[in-house]
Amino acid sequence: MSQNIIEENKINEVEKNEHSIQQLQNISNSSIIDTQIPILMYHHISENPEKWNYSTISPLKFKEDMLYLKVLNYNTINFLDYINFEQNGIPLPENPIIITFDDGYLSNYKYVYPILKQLDMKATISIVGWSVGRKYHKDGATPIKEHFTWEQAKEMYDSGVIDIQHHTFDLHNSGDDITCGKGIDKMTDENIQDYRQRITGDIVKLKNLIEKKVGNEVIVFTYPYGIYNDISEELIKELGFKVSLTVEDGVSDFSNGLYLLKRINMSHYEPSVKLMKKILRLDRRNEQVPFEDIKNQRERIRKLEQLLELQVD
Repeated sequence: MSQNIIEENKINEVEKNEHSIQQLQNISNSSIIDTQIPILMYHHISENPEKWNYSTISPLKFKEDMLYLKVLNYNTINFLDYINFEQNGIPLPENPIIITFDDGYLSNYKYVYPILKQLDMKATISIVGWSVGRKYHKDGATPIKEHFTWEQAKEMYDSGVIDIQHHTFDLHNSGDDITCGKGIDKMTDENIQDYRQRITGDIVKLKNLIEKKVGNEVIVFTYPYGIYNDISEELIKELGFKVSLTVEDGVSDFSNGLYLLKRINMSHYEPSVKLMKKILRLDRRNEQVPFEDIKNQRERIRKLEQLLELQVD
C-alpha cells in the first residue's frame, strides 16, 4: 500500500472519529437541555359546566391551554420521539413537552383531535380496551362516558397527531378484592403466580388489539389510578414496554429512565395562566405568562390567536 493511501486512510479515520465525537457531544448537550420534559395529563372534555372537575375540562379551556403552550414556544413530542433521540441521536425540538390523555373518551376525538390538528401539535391517548366504542357498561344498560371507536383511533393515529397506547384491557376498576384488585394491584389472597398470569393476560390482550386494529407499536403503559408495584413493573418490561406513566405530580428527568414518569394534572380548577406558571416553574424556565391580567377567557384566547397569527373562524 502506497504512503499516500496510508496517509489518506489516517485522515479519513481522524475525520470519522471527530464526527463521532461531535455527534456524542451534540447528544450530550441536548440531553442537558431536553431530558427534564413536562408530561401533561388530561382525561375528558365536556361542554357541560356541571361535569367540570379535576379530570374533566371544557373545550375552551383545552384550547386555551394549547394556545399558551404554543405562545410559550413549547413543542409537543411523543414518547417514541424521545426514544429515537436517546437511542439514535435524532434531535428533539426546543422546549419539548408531552400531552397525554387517559381512557379514550369520544370527547378526545370530537374536541382534542381537531384542536391539535389546527395547531400542528400531537398527543398520546392511553385507552381502556373493553370500553372502545362503547357508551354503556358491560351490562349493556348502565351509561358511561362514550368512548371513541377503533376506526376513530386508527384515523387519529394515521394522521400523525395522536399516538394510541395502553391503559389495560379491563383492569381500570375500583376493585372488590374478590374478582380483581384496584387497578393493577394484587388481591389480598391472590398468590404471585396467579397474579402474574392475570395481569399478563390482560396486558397482552390489549397490546395485541391495538397493534392489530390501529397499527402502531405499543410501548407506553399508563397505570390505572397510578397504582403499580415491583411485579407490575417487571412484567411490563418483560412484555416490551419502554415507558410507564403514573399520576404522581411533577416533572421527571428522562435521563434517569422512562419508567414511573410523573405528570402534571390539567384540572378545571386551575386556570390556564396558573397552570402555565406551574409548568414553567417545574421546567425551570423563568418567563412571564402573557395576558395574565386579562380576566375574560375568550379575550385571552383572542389575544393568543392574534399573537400566533391564527386564522379565527
